[in-house]
Amino acid sequence: MRLHFALPLTLLLLVACDKPTRPHPAGPGMTDKALEATVDQVPKAKINAGDSQLTPEQRAVVVAKIGDHAITLGEIEARLAREPAVVRSQFASVQKRKEYLTSLVQFELLAAEAARRGLANDPEVLEAAKQAMIRKFLADTAVDAVKPDAFTDADLKTYYDANPGLYHKPEQVEVSHILVKDAATAERIAKELRAASEGAPAKLVLAWNDYVGRLSLDPSTVPYLGSLGVVSKTPPQGATPEELERLARVPAEVIAAAMGRETFTIGTPVQSPAGWHVLMVTSKIPAVDKAFDDVKDSLRARLVKRERDLRRQKLIDALRAAAKIELNEDALRQLPVEAPPVKGKGKPGDLPPGLSNNKQPADPTPSEL
Repeated sequence: MRLHFALPLTLLLLVACDKPTRPHPAGPGMTDKALEATVDQVPKAKINAGDSQLTPEQRAVVVAKIGDHAITLGEIEARLAREPAVVRSQFASVQKRKEYLTSLVQFELLAAEAARRGLANDPEVLEAAKQAMIRKFLADTAVDAVKPDAFTDADLKTYYDANPGLYHKPEQVEVSHILVKDAATAERIAKELRAASEGAPAKLVLAWNDYVGRLSLDPSTVPYLGSLGVVSKTPPQGATPEELERLARVPAEVIAAAMGRETFTIGTPVQSPAGWHVLMVTSKIPAVDKAFDDVKDSLRARLVKRERDLRRQKLIDALRAAAKIELNEDALRQLPVEAPPVKGKGKPGDLPPGLSNNKQPADPTPSEL
């Protein structure tokens, strides 16, 4: 990643905007004498030619002058080289390059005037500069310089085999239950819930939450509105011992019935050794069975991101160890707490906040990472 100023290709629009001007738009400590300084006296950033295709003589050709500041052919080449290929292709004609030069002149004029008025010391500008420095620092120290080709197919296959739960999953459902002693009570609750829902998931959930708290005999799930979590007929590959233990506590009769239910509907109650269960499925997760060749690209992106994260954390740990850091976290309690914004009313049938949907997250793609 290279640090640079994005060229204002839309500067003409910016200039045309009718923005209110301050009577004395000076930065901190700016004096009238300083305001009288000419634009020529504002320091200019040097542009590195980098991998130039021009000769030194061509790079030195001056194409524009703003006071004492010269814009050279090499500078324009360097700036264009930093743009994406799709942007560079727009400046193939001489006319488009002239327009580019015009926008660059306007960019330099506005930047110089802003600096002359003291905005170089503006807190927002300084914060943006910090962000830019961090990006360049991470790039220059090779923390982010992890290339996708750093991982061989063997590396990808090793990760694939070590994480079967990411690429091989049985069909799963997320289910909640209300546990009662007898069939009559279960049937009554199921009937009342169907009537209360009127076919709307939101109404069903509201009624369900009330019934769970008042009637369910399972103390371990009542605080979680009856949730038994995600279940499947066969345990997912790579499931942890804790996950296997949780699944073993869910009656097989409940799992079998839940797998065939539609979301947010109340079916026939189910009996198990624990009693009678009224079930509500809140999400369905389709089975996943991805071959290695189908996920190589996402695997590579995952490993690149993981390696970048590890390098960054190692760097940060080293910096923290070398720095003298003092925290006063109790002072944070003095910050005023802002009330959350009032949300608009949802449409009939919308799910309440916090309920999971039926979408299964896909593996991250290189563009997402």
